[in-house]
Amino acid sequence: MSKKKGGLAELVYKTIMPKVYGIGAAVVIIGALFKLLHLKGANEMLILGLGTEALIFFLSAFEPPHAEPDWAKVYPELAEDYEGVATAPRISNKPVANTGNGNSTSQQLDKMMEKAKIGPELIESLGKGMKSMADSASKMSNLADAAAATNDYAKNVKTASQSLSDMNKSYATTAQAMSSMADATKDSKEYHTQVQNVTKNLSALNAVYEMELKDADSHVKAMNKFYTNMAGALEGMTKAGEKTKTFANELDKLTTNLTSLNTVYGNMLTAMRGGSSPKQG
Repeated sequence: MSKKKGGLAELVYKTIMPKVYGIGAAVVIIGALFKLLHLKGANEMLILGLGTEALIFFLSAFEPPHAEPDWAKVYPELAEDYEGVATAPRISNKPVANTGNGNSTSQQLDKMMEKAKIGPELIESLGKGMKSMADSASKMSNLADAAAATNDYAKNVKTASQSLSDMNKSYATTAQAMSSMADATKDSKEYHTQVQNVTKNLSALNAVYEMELKDADSHVKAMNKFYTNMAGALEGMTKAGEKTKTFANELDKLTTNLTSLNTVYGNMLTAMRGGSSPKQG
């Protein structure tokens, strides 16, 4: 009994596995359909489908590589060490056809050339003419190349002229930009001068402000001193008022005492006058 080529591996991976791939894909699609439509048992179907797909991928990892046929056996030219053999030209063994007079074709051609007076000199001259024609054709080719080169030169000159025109425009733009920069530099100088003048004016104003601050400080100090003296004067006036009040009280007492004294003195005078009156009578 002859053993089948490939054995069990070929049977599994060539015959069974393609069917398993199709069935597994169908199970995966049905599981995904259940999950998308949220049908009952969707989770179980999805697990079954993905599990089947994982099992298929696991089995496909052990699939033997595909055997490429040796095409060099069919086409020897595909072999890496193939060296083609040049085919030798075939030489015909058939005799040259003769004319009725028994002369060969070359002999007839020689006779025709003799009748036309075509000798070796004419053939040599014809060869020289052909050579001269070839040289002329070569020179014409060179002339065509020169014409093409002239055209290229004209194109290059035109391009260079355009480039010079663009360069002139760029130069004019650059000159204008430089002029604008020069004007901007002048404006910057004037602005710098104005800033210096403003700085000087600010310095003068600061000096004046400092002087005013000093004068104001002196004035404030003088005012403080004046207010201090005024407070002292007011305090003195207050004390003087108190003393004046005391003096007025004392003056009132003195007036009262003088009044009492005058009364006593008047009574004494009255008494003295009363005692002296009988003697005069």
